[in-house]
Amino acid sequence: MAQIKGKFITLSCSLLETKPNAKKEALDVVKNLTGKEFTELDQEGWYDTKVFQAVFKAIEDNTSPLLARAAIKLIGQKVYPTIEKTAGLPKTLKTPLDFIKFEAEGFLMNHQGADVKPRKIMTAEDKNVVIEANSPGYSPVLIEGVFLGILEMCGIKTGRVDYKEENGNSIYYITW
Repeated sequence: MAQIKGKFITLSCSLLETKPNAKKEALDVVKNLTGKEFTELDQEGWYDTKVFQAVFKAIEDNTSPLLARAAIKLIGQKVYPTIEKTAGLPKTLKTPLDFIKFEAEGFLMNHQGADVKPRKIMTAEDKNVVIEANSPGYSPVLIEGVFLGILEMCGIKTGRVDYKEENGNSIYYITW
């Protein structure tokens, strides 16, 4: 079983204002699975990733596939700004490559459990990164958004993240 910190569940629920049906379903499932309102979750506490995925399923069940994908990606784009606000980020992070390498470490700080696999950076060059980044029990679209959000934090608006499933692993091709 994999677990994730509560701040990411809270973030995903708080971004559903424009999708009232998805929000109601997501909030109900969070309460049902945790016994708490999403606003009552311990931000640094551990929750089963099935709670996180249930929020994404609520989005998928209440919007078109295209809009669901965009919403989940947007949640991913907000992950690193949320980390910056809650736990802070090292001042040594300057380049997109620095941030992507830090994400590999940060992923392990914000996840725990036997199903959590460390990131595997396959190519790490300026403007070109290939990384194996498996999502333990939730949509890989979120991770696309995480990497796009990192590029945006670095002031890059034209970055690209392409996702492919290869040999049962999630591989992301990040260029800028």
